[in-house]
Amino acid sequence: MVRTKSLVSRYLLVSLLAAVVPLAVVGHLYDTYARDMLEALTGQRLSAQLAATASRIGAFFDSRIYQLDTLSNYPSIQGESAADNEIAAILRIEADVPDLYGIWFFDRVGGLDRVIAGQAASGAPYWKGAAPDLAELPRARTGATEIVGPVPPKNGAPGWFLMRQTLRDPATGAESGKIALHVRLASVTELMGASELGNLVQPVLLAPGGMVFDTVGRPARPVGDLMSGPEIAPGWRVALAIQPEALLGPFNQARHWLYMLVVGSAAALIVLFLRLSNRLRQRLRHLVVGADAVSAGRLDYRLPERGDDEINVVSRAFNAMSEKLERSIERIVSVEKMAVLGQFATGVAHEVRNPMAAIKTSVQALARNEKVAERKEILTGVSAEIDRLARVMEDLLEYGRPRSPETTRIPIRELFRRVEALVTPEIERRDLHFAVLGEGDLVLLADRDHMMQILLNLIVNAMQACAAGGAVTLKAQAAEGGVLVAVSDTGDGIADGDLPHVMEPFFTTRSFGTGLGLSICRQLVAVNEGTIDIASRPGEGTVVTLLLPRAADGD
Repeated sequence: MVRTKSLVSRYLLVSLLAAVVPLAVVGHLYDTYARDMLEALTGQRLSAQLAATASRIGAFFDSRIYQLDTLSNYPSIQGESAADNEIAAILRIEADVPDLYGIWFFDRVGGLDRVIAGQAASGAPYWKGAAPDLAELPRARTGATEIVGPVPPKNGAPGWFLMRQTLRDPATGAESGKIALHVRLASVTELMGASELGNLVQPVLLAPGGMVFDTVGRPARPVGDLMSGPEIAPGWRVALAIQPEALLGPFNQARHWLYMLVVGSAAALIVLFLRLSNRLRQRLRHLVVGADAVSAGRLDYRLPERGDDEINVVSRAFNAMSEKLERSIERIVSVEKMAVLGQFATGVAHEVRNPMAAIKTSVQALARNEKVAERKEILTGVSAEIDRLARVMEDLLEYGRPRSPETTRIPIRELFRRVEALVTPEIERRDLHFAVLGEGDLVLLADRDHMMQILLNLIVNAMQACAAGGAVTLKAQAAEGGVLVAVSDTGDGIADGDLPHVMEPFFTTRSFGTGLGLSICRQLVAVNEGTIDIASRPGEGTVVTLLLPRAADGD
């Protein structure tokens, strides 16, 4: 449906009123007069000519069919007795017709057995040369008679077609072969005669296979409109090629005025579009101002949105582009910040870890020699805190400098068995249920240590989210493009406001931990060419899904 508020639609409607309406009126008058002339030309006289011509050609076909019927029913027309003088004389008489080149006999399998030449016979297969190939010729059937061809004249040979019937053994009724009349094509086309209107109307014969012949049996390319007569046989029809152009002289002047109207309409459209383009240029000036603002770095600039035309659609698209570009730059800045943070974390971890090791050694030495229980307990607590800080430093190092993966084939069954062996003691201590499900014959293509670290981190998070009696599930299944590994729990879930941030570094909702676990998992999954997704609802648990590369059979 055309929108009336569209600028293009308005221009189109005005253009139609300025150009198409006058052309439609003149074209209607032109077509009406031409149609009346054609109807007068192709009236009763031409219809009568077509009917008479079709009747003559139909009588010719009937005569040949009657001849075939007579021959096919003649006793002993084929076989050993066919060589009798009486039968041979009959065949020569039947073949010696001006409209025939001869009579052909076929055996049971369709091969040409013998031919009887008529007076007009020449060339193959009568005197020399191979019989023509009938396989590619069009075929039509009228009653018991099969019409094969026609074959147009070429290389000096005349055109022809076959009218063929089946021969049957009088004793058994079984098919014993076929008999065909080799018919002269020109004998049919000559029956069309000449038109009473001279060159304005050309009689033609329409034959199977899309072939068209003139009155002397030559292939023709009719000029003008075809007026078809009744069908003589399947695919055979007489038609008249009518050339009305010679009778349409009075319309030349009308056509001249039509061209003048086109030129006048074009001039009017040029003037109209020049005026409309000025208005359009004013609307486009706002787009130029907006583009200059964005190029200057003002990504918060928004174009005014008025109306519902194409310019306003472009304005909305421009505003959406500016908004997406602003968010994209914010993400890039965030990534750069995270890179700086990773470098900083790596430096801090290196600077702090060595002094902490020395401090822990000193604290352990003091604790071994301390006799006072209270002091020894304090030193033991200090040692535990040093261990906790060491784990924080390890997390910082892992986040700031992830190791490149050593890709190898990892059977899911073996990986899950190792993970289950490591987490079972803690599962039992927390009174949780742990289940391993899925397709155990899958094979990953990833780093073995990375996969262990990822799964252990996810399962530890799942255990920490569950109360006693809860359940943690580890599942694997094949997916398009890889293997899906899912870790799910029945814990408290993640709040909607926290879910988008859980994989950001240092984000945590617990009172313990560094908030780097899921960030490290995301890093390790990414370097192994996988993806990670977290789905959670408060009170319904959490599902972490990994899509990882699958090892091919030949890897």
